[in-house]
Amino acid sequence: MTHASLAFALSAPVLVLVACAPPPPSPDLVLINGRIFTGASAQPSAEALAITGERISAVGSSEAVRAMAGSATRVIDLHGQRVIPGLNDAHTHPGAQPRMEELRGPSVIEHDPTLPEVLERIKAAVARAPRDSWISGEIGGAVLDDPGATRFAVDAVSADHPVILVAWTGHGTLFNTAALRRLGVRDDEADPLGGSFRRMPGTTTLSGFAQEYAEFRLRRQLADTVTDDEQRAAFAAFTKEAAGFGITTAQAMMSTVSVERAPALLASATLPIRVRLIDFPLGPEPSPPAPARPAGRLTITGTKLVFDGTPVERGMWLREPYADWDTRGRANFAPEQLRRFLQRARDAGAQPMVHAAGDAAIDAVLDALDRTGGEAWRPLRPRIEHGDLLGPDQYERVRRLGVVVVQNPSHFMIPDVINTRFRGDTRRRTATVKSLVAAGIPFALGSDGPLNPFLNMMFATINAIQPSEALTLEQALRAYTAGAAFAEGQESTKGTLEVGKLADLAVLSQDIFAVPPAALPGTTSVMTIVGGRIVHERNSSGSSAGER
Repeated sequence: MTHASLAFALSAPVLVLVACAPPPPSPDLVLINGRIFTGASAQPSAEALAITGERISAVGSSEAVRAMAGSATRVIDLHGQRVIPGLNDAHTHPGAQPRMEELRGPSVIEHDPTLPEVLERIKAAVARAPRDSWISGEIGGAVLDDPGATRFAVDAVSADHPVILVAWTGHGTLFNTAALRRLGVRDDEADPLGGSFRRMPGTTTLSGFAQEYAEFRLRRQLADTVTDDEQRAAFAAFTKEAAGFGITTAQAMMSTVSVERAPALLASATLPIRVRLIDFPLGPEPSPPAPARPAGRLTITGTKLVFDGTPVERGMWLREPYADWDTRGRANFAPEQLRRFLQRARDAGAQPMVHAAGDAAIDAVLDALDRTGGEAWRPLRPRIEHGDLLGPDQYERVRRLGVVVVQNPSHFMIPDVINTRFRGDTRRRTATVKSLVAAGIPFALGSDGPLNPFLNMMFATINAIQPSEALTLEQALRAYTAGAAFAEGQESTKGTLEVGKLADLAVLSQDIFAVPPAALPGTTSVMTIVGGRIVHERNSSGSSAGER
């Protein structure tokens, strides 16, 4: 046999095998003629993509992707609509409290009401509310700072109704006497670990104000009175609203519903988006693992600790005193308690997430990470939630420890508070997120406030606290997609539109890269796809359809 015939004989079986190989399956869904922002560095934009099963099977030109369609493929012509990776809200707090009569009036963000104004609103609510029913409202710095704001002042206008007044930041809650009685709190209740009760001057008598883990416990106790059906309905409403914005993943801090209760409660719920349930223990001991890990769109990973507060109530822990008050704020836990939380998380292989807003608080978290593993933490990607005063002198440690920073753009929109509370270097290092991103520190965005991601992106591009540190729209979008996926350790499966990744995406009502910034909050999703399934679709009449 000649060399040529031998070569042919050896290659012939290969040719036969190739010829007999089955063709790849036709995609289930093809989107063509779009403006697709993929978020991928290798191919940042495209006209079309194909979806097979729950994953992306092609990204490219309309002509090439359209040619892949088979007889059963659904082809959608986008007519130039903007497509983005599914948004991933890296920090949110879903869940329901009992039905209450709400105070009426402008929001605290529009107008910070004084104590007399709040009392007048309570009087009006009492006139509307059924006897003995709960009344709730929102307060801001004016009431938090008023020494006359006590349960006794509220009792004078609402002795028979339990009243709960929560600071708009979630840090600081005023209960009247009827509310404390309903919750089983004594007049001289001891401070719980991680929290405190304000006292009447010179006494042990509670004033009615609860702070940090004292209020978290009482608000959780209230939420525990909500039925499973009501909580399921609240999560269904939350996830439906999220899908309408193009959010395909929500990372839920379980401050309202415990991570022990939630899995069984939500196992039978039909959730249109992916929900990551994050343990929120009521102290420095992470909760025990859930007995069964739900499948599908519901997962349970990570654990959170609130280490300090916010600048509004001056609970943020600072290196230097506040400009308008003789305090540096405070840490909710001693260093050894913080280390115990982190060590337990590391032993369990759970990603720790620590609310640390002030520079002193961030220093303490970095110290604790160093003492409980140092660079061994990198695979778990410990998170600093907020990190408002994270500065350049901390960047090297943050990078070395593998820390991810998760910020919330609504926090950038309180310049009056910051200008009153801070001065000098403290003021200059507040919300310096552009520098943080430029330094290569992993960065994500979450709501922790208004859910609308396009409102939050607008806030990020304004940064009223530090305009020179505003993000570009593309940076904000990446933080809401690829950055948030990295923050939950899922960047290999989602966050960008690439072949092989989950088909989580949104078709938008307008091109966010073409409209003026002020128009961004009006953006919605006209089609949201999760794992290749259309979970939200808005028709020409403006009504929306669910999953199909």
